[in-house]
Order: sequence, then C-alpha cells, then structure tokens
Amino acid sequence: MSVEAVLVASGARAPVGTTAESVAAAVRAGISRVRRVQVPELGRQADSFIARDGLLDAQEWSGAARMAALGAAALEEVLSKLAPALPPGNIEVPVLVGLPEERPGWRATEASRVVAALSALGSERLRLRVEPRLTGHASALEGLREAVTRVSRAPLVIVGGVDSYHDIQTLAWLRERNQWLEEGTRTGFAPSEGAAFVAVMAAPHARRWGLVPHAMVRASATARETKRIHTDDLNLGEGLTAAVGEALAPLDGTREVVASVHSDLNGERYRSEEWGFVALRLGAAFRDASDIHTPVGSCGEVGAATGALNLALCAQAWRRRYASGSRALLWGSSEAGLRAAALLEEPLSGSRVGANPWPK
Repeated sequence: MSVEAVLVASGARAPVGTTAESVAAAVRAGISRVRRVQVPELGRQADSFIARDGLLDAQEWSGAARMAALGAAALEEVLSKLAPALPPGNIEVPVLVGLPEERPGWRATEASRVVAALSALGSERLRLRVEPRLTGHASALEGLREAVTRVSRAPLVIVGGVDSYHDIQTLAWLRERNQWLEEGTRTGFAPSEGAAFVAVMAAPHARRWGLVPHAMVRASATARETKRIHTDDLNLGEGLTAAVGEALAPLDGTREVVASVHSDLNGERYRSEEWGFVALRLGAAFRDASDIHTPVGSCGEVGAATGALNLALCAQAWRRRYASGSRALLWGSSEAGLRAAALLEEPLSGSRVGANPWPK
C-alpha cells in the first residue's frame, strides 16, 4: 500500500448497544440480545431465535425503514466524533455504505431510502456523498479497500454497513431456505439488524487534524468465489483463500503472525467449512486460525453490517487495551460470491497508553 490509511473514529448501533464503545463492551462481556421467540405475523407458530434493536418499533416490519434509522444513528456518532477536529471550510466526504444483496423484502430501489437518511446528516462543513453498494456481508471490507485508494486524494472517507432482516418477507424467505435458527433446523442463524461506520484517513491528514488513529490498514483485498452457497457445487474456499492470501502478503518473509481473526461466521456450515479450507492453506500466518471472533453470539446475524462492525470492534479492542495482539485479519463472505479481507494493525503510538504486552 502506497498510503498509510488509518481508522480515526467509529460508530455502531446493534441490539446490544447504541455506540461503538457500548457495543464493543457488550460483545467483550458476552452479553447477548438473541432471544427465543415466536413471530405470529408469519403464521406457523414455532420457537425461533432472533435479535432486534430494542429502541425501534417492534411492530415495524419494513427492513428498509429500520435500516435507515440504524444507519443514521451510527453515522451520526462518527460525525459527532469528527466534528471538533474539522478544519475550516467545506469538505466533500464520500460515504461508502454496504447494504444487503437483493432478496425478498429488500430491492435495489429501496436503497434510496437509506441513502436519503444518511445524506440528510450532512452539514455546511461536511457534504456527504453517499455511495451504496448492495454486495452483502463483504461489502464494508470491499468499501475499505476502495477507501484506501481514495484517501490519498480525499482527506476523509467514511466506510460502513447497514442491514436488517426484520422484514416479514425476508424472514419467510430465510425460513424457506432453512437459514433461520429455529425448531427443526440443524444449522442457521438468528436474524438481527445493525449498522456501523468508520472514518478512514491518510495518516498525514489525521495528524494535521489532530486525530488519534485507532487502527492502521496494512492491506486489503477482494476476490470472487464461483462455488456459492445454496448450490450443488463443492466449495473449497478458493475465493476466500485468494482474498486472505493477498491481505496477508505484507507478512511474507517475516516472522510476524496474525493474533486475531474477525469474521462473519454465523452458524451456517458453508461458512465454517470455507474458513476451514483457508486455515489449512494459510494457517502458518496465524497464531491460532481456529480462534475466531464474531459478533453473532451477542448481536445475532447482522448481515451487511458485519464487516463494518468488525472494524469498529477491532479498533475498540486496541483502544481499550484488551486485544490479544497487534495484528488482526478481518474477512467477509457474500452469498453472491464476493470475498473480502483486510489486515489491520495496532497504530505505532497514540491509540493507547503504556508499553506493549506483546512483541511486534
């Protein structure tokens, strides 16, 4: 990477918290908002696992409306943290927001509702140019890769993801495909909702603005998987291996290893097996490739918000000094085949106080 890109602010909204700090603390503590409930609106009575944002109307079953509210809350948090450091003048800020792939209950045309809610947060000093990408789980990490290429030209880029499975059509579709964790299913996930955003800058710009880096982006990559979920093809993790391998390239020829892995593993066998093949091929690059961090146990399955939420959680772990090491790999796997990965590193200084408890 020709530009040293850093994360300087984060915001999050999830069933377990309303800020990046509170969500990270809840996930670290093992607090969970996943509940076993019945959804009478779907007709058939069955105990199903689900997680929802308790501050939103429980009777609101429009996924697009919930995404707009969640996304606005998380983005507003980032903007409020940046506000004291903004230089004089008017700045145009790209906002690369990952959204779900098309599915029942969510169409591409509905993205405009989320874009409008996010754009409305702009001000005289910050003109937000919201750019949606409907590429699912891997969308935020795909956006991070794009952001790294832009921060050499733009002083600030915001990357995020928003999703909500809380739509009657979407939940019925998950039930039909046996993806919903409930009575009678052996694998699956608890549908949930959430949003997260991170502010990305070139390190020199961050210093000029007086912002403390929370994480450094050392490498990022994307790839495509042709043997997709819900097909008869045997997935050997080739696409994810390519993305992860490219993200790990800066470690080639060194003794450095990745201390932690942040993923979108959610209980589906396909995803677990996919990572298993990656670990078999690239396991030497990790301290322990089986030690996986995922927000699913606390927040439920947050879909396209997962990558951005993992970015925020990883940065918070370094800020709060409970990270297990100075390097982390994040990866995401979208149903349509997009694979994305990023190698993050603790900033050399400024993000926390005290000596390092681990070797660089």
